[in-house]
Amino acid sequence: MQTGLESIRIIEIANGISASMAGKLLADLGAEVVKIEPPGGDPLRSEGPFPGGVADPEASGAYLYLNTNKRSLELDLTAPAGREALLPLVRRADLLIHDFPPAALASRGLHPEAFQATHPSLVLLSITPFGLQGPYRDYAATDLTLFHGGGWGWICPGRGTPAHFPPSKPFGQHALVQAGLHGAVAALAALRGARKTGVGEHIDFSIQDVVIFLLGRHFAVYPYTGRVDSRLSPPSYEPMTIYPCADGFIYLICPEQNQFERLVEVMGHPEWATDPRFGTRKGREVHAVELKARLSEWTVTMEAETLYHACQRNRVGAAPVLDYPALERQEHLRAREYFAAISHPRAGALTMPGAPYRLRHRLRARRSPAPLLGEANGERKRLFGDGASPSIPGGETSPNQHPGRGGTGSTGNGEAPLPLAGVRVLDLSWVWAGPHCTMMMAFLGAEVIKVESSLRTDLTRRTHLFAGDMEPGPNRNGYFNIINQGKLGIGVNLGTPEGVELVKELARHCDVMVSNFGTGVLEKLGLGADEMQRVNPRLICAMISAFGQTGPCRHYMGYGPLIAPLAGISAQTGYAEDGQPRDVGIAYGDPNGGVYTAVAILASLLAEENMGEARENGGDAGPDGNGGDKLEAGEPGRGQVIDLSMWESMICTGFEGWMNHALGNPPHAPMGNRSPVHAPHNLYPCGERVEGGGEGGEQDREQWVAIAVTSGAQWRGLCQAIGKPELEDDSRFRDAPSRKAHEDALDEILAAWCAQRERWEITRLLQAAGVPAFPSLDTPSLMEDPHIQERGLLTHWPHPEVGTRTLVGMPWRFTNRPNGLGKAAPLLGEDTDAVLERLLGMDEPRRADLRARGIIE
Repeated sequence: MQTGLESIRIIEIANGISASMAGKLLADLGAEVVKIEPPGGDPLRSEGPFPGGVADPEASGAYLYLNTNKRSLELDLTAPAGREALLPLVRRADLLIHDFPPAALASRGLHPEAFQATHPSLVLLSITPFGLQGPYRDYAATDLTLFHGGGWGWICPGRGTPAHFPPSKPFGQHALVQAGLHGAVAALAALRGARKTGVGEHIDFSIQDVVIFLLGRHFAVYPYTGRVDSRLSPPSYEPMTIYPCADGFIYLICPEQNQFERLVEVMGHPEWATDPRFGTRKGREVHAVELKARLSEWTVTMEAETLYHACQRNRVGAAPVLDYPALERQEHLRAREYFAAISHPRAGALTMPGAPYRLRHRLRARRSPAPLLGEANGERKRLFGDGASPSIPGGETSPNQHPGRGGTGSTGNGEAPLPLAGVRVLDLSWVWAGPHCTMMMAFLGAEVIKVESSLRTDLTRRTHLFAGDMEPGPNRNGYFNIINQGKLGIGVNLGTPEGVELVKELARHCDVMVSNFGTGVLEKLGLGADEMQRVNPRLICAMISAFGQTGPCRHYMGYGPLIAPLAGISAQTGYAEDGQPRDVGIAYGDPNGGVYTAVAILASLLAEENMGEARENGGDAGPDGNGGDKLEAGEPGRGQVIDLSMWESMICTGFEGWMNHALGNPPHAPMGNRSPVHAPHNLYPCGERVEGGGEGGEQDREQWVAIAVTSGAQWRGLCQAIGKPELEDDSRFRDAPSRKAHEDALDEILAAWCAQRERWEITRLLQAAGVPAFPSLDTPSLMEDPHIQERGLLTHWPHPEVGTRTLVGMPWRFTNRPNGLGKAAPLLGEDTDAVLERLLGMDEPRRADLRARGIIE
């Protein structure tokens, strides 16, 4: 069966997780990916986890997960012969992915400009810690330093963190993983652009930028209110945190009043719950400490999974804090046949996370095991076939001229239009997951039409994040305005038959529909995927939900904060001091689900266009994914239906914990900023506080610096930089296992040294010695940072009601296409008239009639 991506040829030169993750997504969807490994293999082969904790480069859990469906070619790119062997492969490739910083890339003789000079349609994805331009471009980095340097650490774990505990990180390497995920989105879009125009692209992708991009509403708090969001800030709602149970823990969240009232029903209406102090959202915030104590007295009498199902049956947001053995037993995941059985020649039979999305037609994820080192060495000349890369037509794209588009920000040279020019998206999503997906598509050039109604506005228009210098209003919420940049907004009442029919008419003119309503909601409205594909057979329908469209829990309520506890991440996140599971600081399930959805949408777009070319050329497009007949040449496409489970996609993102379990090892206990294998690897308090910080107070302007040593050379550099060269010969620290065994002593030494110095002084001293170090930054620091400003990450769109507020833009920079194009988030119903007139030819009298009857606004 063909998937539509077989013709995509990819070279991956990975130094770790980021490029490997980007390559994995495309390999699993059918692209041909050749992984270039140095002598001895990808560094991930030595990272583990390993079966029984015994090192084996062919059985590293991280490598096994990230390299399914790839071929391994062992080449020494530091030698002329290796570089010479690489060139023929690059000339036949469509995409080259790497995650080497600039100096390491140059030392291997890999010059993107030279590649593009000989192969103008090539797409290059350069994933680097701080990007290819800016003052920090040559800084050494690890996931720890990037996580804190991107601002996520400042708000993590949040929700009840004791004041004496430092900023922290979730278990895993999420900065690197998210760089791979978001990098794949940019690469897929650029591949489409190259196929359409013949003009390739070099994507400069900064890992620090993507961490900032993930902050969402947490970033907007400062420019909208003057407050600094931190791990000590109160939650947005009460309850909204982890509670103890008789056999574990449960996460409870009630963002709306009726949900708290339903929680009171589940509790059996105890007398305290009817106290007027807890009767309103504001009251619960004021009396949060007592509320948590009262709820804890109740939850601790219940088993976590029993309480989870009782709450969910009553439409209360709840999730047990699962460890990996409990995760493997979940009936819902088993009913959806989520886990994949893989047989590896060295590691043996493994149960691994399955595909993060279900796709109805084609694009089924393959399940070939990760390759042994150099298994394709003997086939080097036959890789990618003997011919040239598929011919790419030129000039086949529509002008990128959407109403209202324009704004500020840096730009590329503008040789070609944005890669999603001509793609139109019907955005029926709300809150964060769907809007995160559609905002990326808007930044990539798609016309995104967001459908709302004042009768049921997006929840993010109603949360407590209004511009602090004016009265609250639906157009003045920073949460909505940061995650809906670049979109058009129309007001349609979906509670009326005419409103539903109007949306169907719009769907006839769209390529993609995105929704993240609860499972079954759109079907009840008459806008389900089957109906929408009947209206427009070529439509790609992406349905995002917490639990997926099938399975016994499909109707359960899901909010982003519930997903990390469900996926095993929260059980390993927290502090060694108390061993309690913690939140991860953001509603992580939302943007994580959104980016996986964007990958599936863009792969579907590219596949459909590739299959269309094959049909036009009289080729065999292959059967669809359901055993149907072949598509005949010239037959209209069947579109796609995407079932994205936020739970399943989060398990994929947290693969390190799962693979540790799958290889037979005990789970990791919470360890704060520490690493399972490296030391020193922590956050250290610095000597001076930073003044200011708006209303967040002095506590929010503490100084911390992240330091991580992952090699012998970095350890020697650290010893010299802190003026203690004698530590190099100290038997306690002679190698990595010894340093890990004596981590407490190392942390004491570094804490004493950092306490006498300012965070940027420490960063500069250690970076000069090649040691990864970077401050833990809050939002004001990010907004003022010269590197962030030079890269053009921040946006400054003028907004009709709140003026110009600094927000976060796209985490990639194009070379041959514009950057920074977009507009402020739409006012409620701002573009209704323009869209209905342009797409449906609807005249003013007809619009006036619909508006008078409450159909549109």
